[in-house]
Amino acid sequence: MCKDGDEAQEDCGSREEWTLLFWTSLAVIVPVILTLWCSAQRSKRKTYMKDFFRKSKHGWHYTDLFNKPTYCCVCSQHILHGAFCDCCGVCADEQCLRRADRSLQCKEIMAPSRPDGTMVHRWVRGNVPLASYCAACKQQCGTQPKLCDFRCVWCQATVHDDCMDSLADADVCDLGEFHSLIIPPHYLHDVNKLRRRRPDEYAKLGASCCSGWTPVLVLANKRSGNNMGEVLLGEFRTLLNPVQVFDLSELPPSKALQLCTLLPPGSVRVLVCGGDGTVGWVLDAIDEMKLKGQDPFIPRVTVLPLGTGNDLSNTLGWGAGYAGEIPVEQVLRNILDAEVVKMDRWEENPNPNPGQNRRNFQISCCRNRRKLEDAGTF
Repeated sequence: MCKDGDEAQEDCGSREEWTLLFWTSLAVIVPVILTLWCSAQRSKRKTYMKDFFRKSKHGWHYTDLFNKPTYCCVCSQHILHGAFCDCCGVCADEQCLRRADRSLQCKEIMAPSRPDGTMVHRWVRGNVPLASYCAACKQQCGTQPKLCDFRCVWCQATVHDDCMDSLADADVCDLGEFHSLIIPPHYLHDVNKLRRRRPDEYAKLGASCCSGWTPVLVLANKRSGNNMGEVLLGEFRTLLNPVQVFDLSELPPSKALQLCTLLPPGSVRVLVCGGDGTVGWVLDAIDEMKLKGQDPFIPRVTVLPLGTGNDLSNTLGWGAGYAGEIPVEQVLRNILDAEVVKMDRWEENPNPNPGQNRRNFQISCCRNRRKLEDAGTF
C-alpha cells in the first residue's frame, strides 16, 4: 500500500517537473520566436520603404517614434510612428503613405512665378513647429490636440485655420527670414529657359531676386558626426530649397559645386558640414573649378564642424564641434553675419636629402607643419 503511494507521488512529481519544464521552455522560446519574426518583418518593411522612397518625389524618412505629437496629414489620426518628408514636412502612417505620396505635393525646386514676379505661399496643414505664432492674429499655433493650422514650406510662416481667410489678400510669399540665402524656385525656372537662349544673363536674374542675395549651398555627409550629418541635411532641406542641399555620400563636391555656375558670379556661399578632411575635399573641388576657368563662380566657404579633427573650423571661429546645441536657424544667421577672410592653402612636396633617414625626415616634416599651424599661416 505504501509502495503504491510512493509510486503515485513520484509520478505526480514527475508530471510537475515536466509541466514546469514545458512552461519554462515556452516562456523562453516564444519571445525569441516573436523577436525573430518582428525583426524579419522590420527588415522586409525597411526594404519596401527604401524602394518606395527612392521612387517618390518626397524626401520620405521612416521613424519608429516621432519626437513630438504628430498627426497623419491624410487621415488626421494621431500617430506614433510612420514616415515624414524632410522637405515639406508632410507626415503619414504606413496605411496612408501611398495616398499621401500621390495627393500631397512636395516642395517644388523649380516653378514659374506669377506675372508680376512674385510667388505664393505653399501651405501644408498640421504638425506646425512648437512655439510658432500665427502670422495674422499673433497667437500661438498648434495648441489643439488634432491636425490643425498651416505652415508655409518656403517662408515658414504659420497661420490658424480660422485666420486663413484673412490672409487671402496677402498671399505673396517673401521666403521669410532667410530669403537672401534661398534659391527661389522661379529663379531656376528662368535659368532653365536662359540655358536655351542667353546663358550670360544669370546676373540679371539674380538682381531680380532680392538685394544682397547670397545663396548658400549646404554640403554634408549623412554619416558624419555620429549621423548628425543626416539630421542637418533634413533640417536644411526644410528651411532652404532642397536643390541647395547635397549629401556628399551620394554626390561628390566637384559635381555639387557646378550649381555655382548657374548663379550670379561671386554671390554663392558654401556651408561645409564636417571635419577638416571634408573641408579639404571641398577646397580641392574648388581648385578644380579654377582649372576649368570657372574663377568668377568660386564660392566663399563656411564650416559647421562635425565629429573630430576640426582644427580649421576652430581657427576660423566656427567652434571645435557641433552636436545640435544651437538650432540650424542660428547657424544660418551666423552665416549672414560672418566676415569674409582670405586664407592661403599650402601644398607640401618634401624631398629628403640624399642619405637622410626617411623616417626621421617624415617626423621633422610633421613638426615643421605643426609650427606653421601654430603660427597661424594655415
